[in-house]
Amino acid sequence: MKKLIRFTAICFAISLVFAGIFKLAGGDYKSVFGTLFASAYMLIPMISVIICQLISKEKVFKACNISFRINKWWVLAWLAMPVFNALAMFASGLVPGVDITTESPVLMTLIAQMPSFGPWGIFFYTIGLGLIAGLTINALFAFCEEVAWRGYLLEALKEMGFWKKALIIGFIWGLWHAPVILMGHNYPEHPIAGVFMMILFCMALAPVFQLFAERSKSVIAAAISHGTMNATAGLATIYLTANNDLLCGTCGLCGIIILILADCLIALSYTKKGKVSIN
Repeated sequence: MKKLIRFTAICFAISLVFAGIFKLAGGDYKSVFGTLFASAYMLIPMISVIICQLISKEKVFKACNISFRINKWWVLAWLAMPVFNALAMFASGLVPGVDITTESPVLMTLIAQMPSFGPWGIFFYTIGLGLIAGLTINALFAFCEEVAWRGYLLEALKEMGFWKKALIIGFIWGLWHAPVILMGHNYPEHPIAGVFMMILFCMALAPVFQLFAERSKSVIAAAISHGTMNATAGLATIYLTANNDLLCGTCGLCGIIILILADCLIALSYTKKGKVSIN
């Protein structure tokens, strides 16, 4: 628990100072500098792990669940998130006032830029590009987060059961997003309510990423899944006639419900087989 408290204090302190400097400097989250800021923000959990391990005189990245032994769980982690984002899109189409169409404003803009793909060609193009990005640049940035969430913290809480670890890490992970959520990340129409939605989203997603990390015996699998989710998240809104950011899409209520159903499947399937403790 000491490691958890130390890491959280350091990570949140750096995050708040970094976000504060960005805002005081007049930074606009929607600008190019905002994109650079968001990318740099993802490095903070890894930096915090390094600081914590230097303080405790541990070898950097020791006991962070880093292994490059590829197994079937890497593949499952890689392919799961495009499926999740596609399901989030179709679930969003069930929201009153929201329909799935091939004539949405976002899609029409993309077709104008890539006319040879056609309406549903964009769908598969987005998945293909996202799978590539999820294995490369996105996985690299996601690793900077995952080495903390599903690496350092998972090891720090190793005496706890699967669900306790997932919920604690998910809560910290979600709350850590608060500064960028308030700037307009993920929930630009509802930044304050978005903070609470992001916490709920991360708590629902944490068991899935934790399962990938634990069953693959590597945080790399979680990083690939995280990176691929980010790269294909656009699927969830491209074909929608409207987009209420609290209800629709990957991080909206529709996505959260799908994740909770996935968590139920994990509980039903893996606890029966004795593979996941429910303590």
